Amino acid sequence: MRFSLQGNILKPTISEEFRRAEAAEELGFEGLFFPSGLSISIDSFLLVAACAMRTKRIRLGTGVTNMVTRHPAVLASSAAGLNEISNGRAILGIGTGDNAVYRLGLTASPVAKLEEGLRNIRELVQGRSIPVPRGNKEIGPDFRFFLRAGKFPVPIYVAAEGPRTLRVAGKLADGIILGTGFDLRVLHWARERIAEGAKEAGRSLSDIDIAVAGMICVDEDGALARNLIRARLSNRAHHNFRFTLETVPAEELDGVRRFMAAFDVSKSLE
Repeated sequence: MRFSLQGNILKPTISEEFRRAEAAEELGFEGLFFPSGLSISIDSFLLVAACAMRTKRIRLGTGVTNMVTRHPAVLASSAAGLNEISNGRAILGIGTGDNAVYRLGLTASPVAKLEEGLRNIRELVQGRSIPVPRGNKEIGPDFRFFLRAGKFPVPIYVAAEGPRTLRVAGKLADGIILGTGFDLRVLHWARERIAEGAKEAGRSLSDIDIAVAGMICVDEDGALARNLIRARLSNRAHHNFRFTLETVPAEELDGVRRFMAAFDVSKSLE
């Protein structure tokens, strides 16, 4: 079993991020992912690049970016560049979009759009070309786009919780960031959905790395620890249950429905 961390410092400084990356590597963690919080954190792509210059072994990834605030071709180009800077240690973590999208008044990517973008990104970070729709007179009808710089391939990890997104990830992702916690019933259910997508694409479940994500806050003062993590947990719950309640045990459904009805994303992670 391997362990990775995601940085969740609110209003961090680059020196704090350097200390965390260096400490995570020294302690033997597999990877370190940086969130794309826009107003609440330093840009994740900048952090991967900067921390790659201060470390030698640990894998570094975006945890996670989206296709709403960045075009898929831009994501692929950035990922390939980070992979070269880090000497092959970069991971492109991507999802439909959460706080970084909602705080700009935008909406998350529909699953069909996510799948289309993932297909294009996967081709590009494997060093292959993609067709480009003729949207202007400057390019011909058979024009194909490809990346001329960077290190290939780049692994793609998809943050997924709902059944449709899990199936898409099973078809196209190298890894999945499963943010539904450590409940074995939910993990079993998710693995079945991932396997369905993998089978459709002629792949095996064993081809896909599943990173089960949870939240831990350590402090001698239990009340303080719970208070520190409360906002992040509520945001994660909203993210998990905004499109589906299939992973909620029957005895918890009423409480989750009340929570979702009262949740205000503009007040989370303040």
